Amino acid sequence: MNIVIVGPGSDPDKFGTFFSNMVENKGHTLTKFSYRLHNESFEDIVNRYESEISHLDRIDVFLYNSIGGFYPGQPIHYSSTHEVKYMEWQEGILINGAMPHALSLKSLSKMDEKSSIVFMTSSGSYLVNRDNYLDLAGYFGTKGALNHLSRALAEYNSAGAKVCVMAPHIPYADGKEISAKIMTILTEKMLNILPEDNGKVLQCFPPEGNLHYYPGGKH
Repeated sequence: MNIVIVGPGSDPDKFGTFFSNMVENKGHTLTKFSYRLHNESFEDIVNRYESEISHLDRIDVFLYNSIGGFYPGQPIHYSSTHEVKYMEWQEGILINGAMPHALSLKSLSKMDEKSSIVFMTSSGSYLVNRDNYLDLAGYFGTKGALNHLSRALAEYNSAGAKVCVMAPHIPYADGKEISAKIMTILTEKMLNILPEDNGKVLQCFPPEGNLHYYPGGKH
C-alpha cells in the first residue's frame, strides 16, 4: 500500500515513528511529511505537500498525526490579568483544523472508496465533563474541530474514501511494553479501515487495547 503520514516525528517510542517503522517493516511504501508553521506559510506548506505526493499513483492511507494547539493550556491563561494571545490561538486551529482539511483535500485526487483518511485526536476533545486536564482548552478544543472535520469528510469527500478518528490513550509514562502494545493495535487497524468505520471515533485504551466505537453523539 501507499501510505502517507503527516507528523512522523523522530522518536521510535512515540506513535508517529513507531507507526512509520512498523509499516515500512511490513513492506508498504511510506511518504513522510513534516512542517513547521514558524518556517513556512500555510500556503507554502500545502503546495509543498502537493509536490511531495505527486509521484504517487494512489494513496491508500493518509494519516494526520501532527500535534499542536497547546494554547490556552495553563490555569494562568484564564485569569483576568492574562492578555489573550491571538496568534497562538490561530496556530492551534491551523494545525488541528485548516492544515488537515487542506492536506486531506489534496490527497483525495489520489484516493478512491478503498482508501482511508485517519486523524489522531483524543478523548479529551469530546469528553467535556471530565475532571482532568481541564486547563488544556486550546489543545482539546482545536482537536474537537478535527473530530468534526472528520465527520464532514466522511460524509462528503469526493473520492468516497473512508474517514475516521482514532482517539486512543497511549500510556507512554507506564513503559515501552504497554505503549508498544497499544501502538501496534492502532497501526494494524489503520491498515485495515472498514466501510463501517467511516465517520466513527475509535477508542483504544490500555491495558487491553480493545478497539471500540465511541458510543456518544447518538440521538
